[in-house]
Amino acid sequence: MHRLQPESVLPGNGAAELFTWAARDAAAAGESLLPQPGFADYQRALACWSGSTVPLELPLESTSPCPAPFPDAFGQAAVAWITNPHNPTGQLWSRASLEPLLNRFALVICDEAFLPLVPQGEAQSLIPLVENHPNLVVIRSLTKLYGIAGLRLGYAVAQPERLQRWAHWRDPWPVNAVASAIAQELLCSPQRFEDWCARVQRWVAREGAWLKRELEALPRITPMPSAANYLLIRGEQDGRPLSLQPLREALEIRHRILLRDCRSFEGLDETWLRIGYQSRRGNRRIIRALRQELLGHPR
Repeated sequence: MHRLQPESVLPGNGAAELFTWAARDAAAAGESLLPQPGFADYQRALACWSGSTVPLELPLESTSPCPAPFPDAFGQAAVAWITNPHNPTGQLWSRASLEPLLNRFALVICDEAFLPLVPQGEAQSLIPLVENHPNLVVIRSLTKLYGIAGLRLGYAVAQPERLQRWAHWRDPWPVNAVASAIAQELLCSPQRFEDWCARVQRWVAREGAWLKRELEALPRITPMPSAANYLLIRGEQDGRPLSLQPLREALEIRHRILLRDCRSFEGLDETWLRIGYQSRRGNRRIIRALRQELLGHPR
């Protein structure tokens, strides 16, 4: 799919396993720059190797174009961890703004788990840069694109010497036979893969625009712009932050709807939730439940 030699790709037991080996290299290189708010698993992986971190605060309310330039990375960190599109904000970073980081950092780890779902997202991928940059690692996930999270299936793209080192570190047989067989079936046809990505990206564009409009009409919550298949929402009342935990719990208990609790993201608190896109029927169900809880009646 990526027009790479097999030696440049390493399958893993989900992206999480691959973050662990990336973190071992990162800890050996020096301090890691972690954008915040950010995905907690990078911190978990670095802690395995006693890796040290420095935060890079990201703006939560962005008016930048999509894709946006990555914020200037100040400080003396040796390693940069990038999520593109960013999790949990959904901001898409431009490749042009990420490429200079390869000359600035000893190691750049780019998590592109959600990128195949983003319309025109592949144009911002760093995978084409791997061949000429031994300090670049890109990590992808098939479980987001195909909705098969329980199978645990991801892959890293990097120069072969790095991946061979990881292969010697890891436990034997990290990718089980069921996941391996399904991966081969899903990826056996480049055309079928491209058709599926196009279908998913049309869904993201359609449902994202619809869901954001519906959420903007509700009181006490504000959805942030997003290029990904989720929306980050903030609670606010009379100009002050509002905890969304009672709303999240009401949706779970009374409507059997689970929204993403964002307190595990460094830099976010109980005033934030994340909504993953569903089918239109599922999205309507979420909006009806939110109306009932926020307005006291469905529409």
